[in-house]
Amino acid sequence: MKYINYFTTVILLVVMSSTMGYSQELSKDEYYYYKGQKLKLSKNKSAMAFSIESATDLANFRSSFRSFSSFQLTEILTDQTKKGIIALHSKKKSNETDLSYYVEAKSSITLSEKEYDRLVKRYNETSNVLVASPIYITENGTEIGLTNYLYVQLKDKSDLQILYKQAADLNLDIIGYNQYMPDWITLSVTEESEYTALEYANLLFETGNFEASEPAFMLKNLLQSNDTYFDDQWMLDNTGQNGGVATIDADAEQAWLTTTGDSVNVAVLDQGFEMDHPDLQPNVIGTGFDAQSNSTPSVVRGNHGTPCAGIIGAVKDNNAGIAGIAPDANLISISIAFDAGTTYQMLANGINWGWQNGADVISNSWGGGNPSSIFDNSINNALNNGRGGLGTIIVFSSGNDNIDGAQYPSNSNPRILCVGAIDRCGIRSGRIDIIPESCDPWVPESRPGSSFGLPLDVVAGGSSISSTDRQGSSGYNVSGFEDYSNIDYTDGFGGTSAACPYVAGIAALILDTNPDLTVDEVNTIIEQSAQKIRTDNYTYTNSSNRPNGIWNNELGYGLVNANQAVTLAGNFGCPQDLTITQNVNSGQTDLQEAENSIRAINIISNNSTAAYDAGDVVIMRPGFHAREGSDFRAFIEGCSTRNSKSFVRQEFSGYDQILTENNTDVIEKTIRLAPNPTSDKIQLRTEYPIISWEINNQYGFSQMKESVNSNNITEASLNLSDYPTGIYFLKVFFSDGDIVTKTIIKE
Repeated sequence: MKYINYFTTVILLVVMSSTMGYSQELSKDEYYYYKGQKLKLSKNKSAMAFSIESATDLANFRSSFRSFSSFQLTEILTDQTKKGIIALHSKKKSNETDLSYYVEAKSSITLSEKEYDRLVKRYNETSNVLVASPIYITENGTEIGLTNYLYVQLKDKSDLQILYKQAADLNLDIIGYNQYMPDWITLSVTEESEYTALEYANLLFETGNFEASEPAFMLKNLLQSNDTYFDDQWMLDNTGQNGGVATIDADAEQAWLTTTGDSVNVAVLDQGFEMDHPDLQPNVIGTGFDAQSNSTPSVVRGNHGTPCAGIIGAVKDNNAGIAGIAPDANLISISIAFDAGTTYQMLANGINWGWQNGADVISNSWGGGNPSSIFDNSINNALNNGRGGLGTIIVFSSGNDNIDGAQYPSNSNPRILCVGAIDRCGIRSGRIDIIPESCDPWVPESRPGSSFGLPLDVVAGGSSISSTDRQGSSGYNVSGFEDYSNIDYTDGFGGTSAACPYVAGIAALILDTNPDLTVDEVNTIIEQSAQKIRTDNYTYTNSSNRPNGIWNNELGYGLVNANQAVTLAGNFGCPQDLTITQNVNSGQTDLQEAENSIRAINIISNNSTAAYDAGDVVIMRPGFHAREGSDFRAFIEGCSTRNSKSFVRQEFSGYDQILTENNTDVIEKTIRLAPNPTSDKIQLRTEYPIISWEINNQYGFSQMKESVNSNNITEASLNLSDYPTGIYFLKVFFSDGDIVTKTIIKE
């Protein structure tokens, strides 16, 4: 490959073609384009990458390598970029049989810019190397390798002719199109090319002729796991074991009374899991897919996938091992290496293969790489086209690097479920030096902490998680020392890698309950049903960007709740009539609606939220009780008036249809208001001692709050003379903890 003044001067490249119509300057600044924005890169001047076209060239390269420098070869991989690429014309030989290699070399010495560029140029002048390229560091510290390939997304199929012309003028070879996304074309630099795949990708995008263009980076270190060893599945049922806080769990056992997920397919895009593991095999369907080689079956390429699969769908009640949170869900293995041979096109193929082969949910316990448009497209394909157009549920871990803003890809699309991790006490997971209040911190050599911030949706268990392990001594538990004596299991899986599959499993329970839900409806249910845990440590507030309830920057909407999610899913289709008997526990949110009537016979606990909306009538029957400190509202609107399932500050359309029946906890304390309607003052009288009251307007905003100084106050005068005409809601707090809500009409 010929290089002219490699990275040392600004090069002006003018292409004299009316078809191409551009004149571009190649900058020596390192960057690539993502969603039209430049993302900066910096060279790792102690590492470099080589693309080599044949086994013969590889052998000659290895024998002569040490004569050039003190660099050591650290990776030699078969480059699988051409897998899944369809040649654009019949004369081109099959891409599947072409072998090429990706090689990395590293040195203990960091070279100067000048020395590094000179060495890369020298390697590019050797006959055995197609291209020598820098290894880059992204702005978030991720290391990525540069290959000889680049991807271009066409705006229209007619633009292919423009690309053919530009490729010919730039000495680029068009390899073919992606089998799942045919508007993405793969190209390669050639011996005659003068620049790197990075520079050519930027050049083609800057013409304005194409939707996107990016180099085929080699990815690494995408896994999100921590290898600590403790015991017990506290995330399914937390009794306070091992110093945890009781009830900080997903309430899984209650959910199993309704569903165990047996009609839903969950794909695990990871290093592949052991499909013959005795605690997984009964739930495995198909042979899976290996995205690294673009072939079947799935391959076990590391330890990480097997515990992820176990958290989702390990068999329960089989007198062995553990139980998954969706213990009858169907498991599909999609394998990838997550090492220096992995590209985003491979990962995109894994997503596309998954939704096209029946995956209802895809669990992704990985992240942290540089953003990629080709991968984003695969996610959009799954969200928009999976499940016959309802959308495949996509779940990602937020990352373990304590990043405010989470890590790519979890932060790339608001329709992705972004999952963070907590410990058994309900504290955000991480090392003790990062999160000192943790009762179960990650080990000192682990990554710093669960990433958080605006993309974060919910949290799940990510410290001391028990799950399936690879059989024998191949996995995390190699000897049973400080772990289960049965080394086919581990009690120390963790990180956001563990949290992510819990949420994927709950998505399976939701879809088994109501298979007609869209991807956005499933996401809404998971977010609205989350528990507001540890309010002593974390403050949850309303946010304009977060419509599904109060939210916290470190825990999102809170800890996922399988039982509450299944309950919401069962009622999400808006039944004609609904009777509510399930209690709403502290920290939970219960949002229900019916076309005609709702009858409530449940308890709304302190620090919980409930909103019931019916088309005709809402009746609080004997047994209903709204505790002090709860937030309960009833609405007469029905299902058809609301596009989303958010019950924030809705108006009443008929105040006289909110009723209570005799002998309910609410009606036992009679409140008399006179006159009502009123244009001025209104008298409140009751037979029981009052401690305080408040008046809210029809949008839920507080208008008046007053407390009493005596324990025996049973009446009060409320002055509404300055209030605008409308509907108001009086909430009266009694000394025994009861709360009664009444409607006031201001004329």
